[in-house]
Amino acid sequence: GLCKFANMFTVSQTSRAWFIDRARQAREERLVQKERERAAVEIQAHVRSFLCRRRLQREIRREIDEFFKADDSGSSKRSALCIFKTARKLLFLFRIKEDDERFEKLCRCILSSMDVENEPKVWYVSLALSKDLTLLWIKQIKDVMWYCCEFLEQLKPEILQDSKLITLYLTMLVTFTDTSTWKILRGKGESLRPAMNHICANIMGHLNQHGFYSVLQVCDPIPN
Repeated sequence: GLCKFANMFTVSQTSRAWFIDRARQAREERLVQKERERAAVEIQAHVRSFLCRRRLQREIRREIDEFFKADDSGSSKRSALCIFKTARKLLFLFRIKEDDERFEKLCRCILSSMDVENEPKVWYVSLALSKDLTLLWIKQIKDVMWYCCEFLEQLKPEILQDSKLITLYLTMLVTFTDTSTWKILRGKGESLRPAMNHICANIMGHLNQHGFYSVLQVCDPIPN
């Protein structure tokens, strides 16, 4: 009888151990499944976020292209504010290889605005006088100018198309580091010159910090 009881006890212990082991396995499987589900949700969120960003970037680029297309038609002069807003969009997602033509068009648009006669609202630089936009405008022109420098580093003067772009980006650099050509400072605007010169000095300081002169040496085909 004692032997039978011992056998029953052993079976009972074995069964208990089996149940405990099964419960542990089931718990581990549930944890693994939960981790899989969590990872799947995270991956899906990343994918959705990526697709959403891509969609947003496509939409923004489409808007930028529409702006320049309308600008090319020459139907109307764009206000400085419109140019500023378009530049903000472009700089928000700017990729030097993907957006090189858009950037070229932006620079041409900016320079074109500076050439217009007697229309302060068209002059891109007029935003420097806007109380709400001054700092944003300075930040923007600094970014634009530095991208000009980055393009200048890559362009080759001996290639015709590149030489045209070199002229464009150098013109940008000259235009916004020297107030002498700014129509906004003619006549009554002369009183603004000290403030505008200060902005130019600020821009120049920013470019110098980033290695402006080394860029100029790179794009200068004439050896020292």
